[in-house]
Amino acid sequence: MARRDPERTRRIRVAIRYLLEKNCLAKGNQSRLAEHFHVSRQRVHQIVVEERRRIDSVPAGPPY
Repeated sequence: MARRDPERTRRIRVAIRYLLEKNCLAKGNQSRLAEHFHVSRQRVHQIVVEERRRIDSVPAGPPY
């Protein structure tokens, strides 16, 4: 079984975080990301789910 490239995974995470922060992760973007980074759509989806959980678990800044 092939090992995952940690540098590619890091770049995918950066792209997904950016798209999530800008609310631009529309339908079809996961497939495009998968094609661009040469990984499966399922792998991209897995990272999206992980990043959404990470973003949701980070407490918001102090309320002002």
